[in-house]
Amino acid sequence: MQLGVILNRVFRMKDNPLFDFVAEHQNELDKLYFILPLEDLSDAAEVKRNDYYKVVKGFITALQKRDIYPYVITYKKLASLVDDLDLSHVLIAKDIMSYHKETYDYPHIKTDFEKHQIKVIGQRVNHYFTPLMTLNKQQQPYKVFTRFYKANRKNVIHTPAKSYQYKQLSQSAEKGFNQSELRLDNNEDMEKSARKAWHRFLDEDISYYKQLADDVSQDFVSGLGKYLAYGLLDIHAIINDLLEGYDSDESSYESFIREVMFREFYYILMTQYPETATQSFSEKYRNMQWSYNQSHFKAWQQGQTGYPIVDAAMKKLNCTGYMHNRLRMVVSQFLTKNLFIDWTWGEDYFRKYLIDYDNASNVHGWQWSASTGTDAAPYFRMFNPIRQSERFDAQGYFIKTQLEILNEVPSQYIHNPTKHKDKLKENYNVEIGKDYPEAIVNHKHSRDYVMDKFKQFK
Repeated sequence: MQLGVILNRVFRMKDNPLFDFVAEHQNELDKLYFILPLEDLSDAAEVKRNDYYKVVKGFITALQKRDIYPYVITYKKLASLVDDLDLSHVLIAKDIMSYHKETYDYPHIKTDFEKHQIKVIGQRVNHYFTPLMTLNKQQQPYKVFTRFYKANRKNVIHTPAKSYQYKQLSQSAEKGFNQSELRLDNNEDMEKSARKAWHRFLDEDISYYKQLADDVSQDFVSGLGKYLAYGLLDIHAIINDLLEGYDSDESSYESFIREVMFREFYYILMTQYPETATQSFSEKYRNMQWSYNQSHFKAWQQGQTGYPIVDAAMKKLNCTGYMHNRLRMVVSQFLTKNLFIDWTWGEDYFRKYLIDYDNASNVHGWQWSASTGTDAAPYFRMFNPIRQSERFDAQGYFIKTQLEILNEVPSQYIHNPTKHKDKLKENYNVEIGKDYPEAIVNHKHSRDYVMDKFKQFK
């Protein structure tokens, strides 16, 4: 066969199932081509574009060091390239939900290749479970995470590492070249950096994970979301590491395994209910009359809501492409409940900014906050952003990293500056409404309004 290997979002040399497939089927190959199609990130934030290209360039450099030269093209030119190469088969990741555009997902790409009479070989590369192997007794996906976790935890086991030689790949493959405008210079091995960071987390921070995971003022997070979104690390290798260290601290390691399984839970649901990417999982809420207040949405985007924990989180996202998981819940609840704005607006904004964007996790996370999803927060559970701030950034350390105007404001006033505006102006020279925004909505009034709206669908 004349095989093209599509490499996008599997940006790793080690434990790569696509490379393993090639090695196992080497005797069946007449021609072999590695192809790396670049995503169109023209509508993404600059911070996300830059991070994506940094990872891609590092991966291409790693390939070239092993004498493997992929064709580097844009997705728009992929069809013409496969025609020029006269491919009979393509090998592609079939389980990635992290693409920036839906048209890059496996079902769409598979259909496009088949239109060119090319046989598609799908390979699971970035997720642990095969969806159809996780169904309940009624052969339906679990819709409550706790049940999914209990039913499938026993299947989280140690698996052997992939075994292939880079020399096998380089000797079999034709040399491609860069047909894109991407400059392949100043590159860093991001896979190596990811592996170092992951092992540093295991060595130094995982023992604090359960205790401090929600403390937004401290950084005991692993960064695993980004590594998995880019395919820099293999999920099976991650699980192997967790199982190997398990006996040293069962509680912390189990908490982390649970989080990994949450990612699998959302992935499986998205494969079975792809329509929920754009509409409520709960059908009764699909006719909800959300607010589409553009000025409120803009204030949320820019971190100008008058609620410091929300504003600080959004400002950090806008600058870095990163947001702590607890803060994701806070800002999404604020948008969907306090401002009552359609969750799809927030989900799309996160898609454009988050460097660890994962479609399944992001969509279902937003639906959890909006109370429209599976296993979602009940509609009457509405976060109080002031209370969240007091609980998870008690001293205001995180807030002050992003909102310099509040640097001198003590913790007893920083979480609700609108309430203490006279004190802030008199003692700290901060004028609410001028130096920092007044709260754009009243939490209690918002709660009453949201409860009334949701009760109409009971």
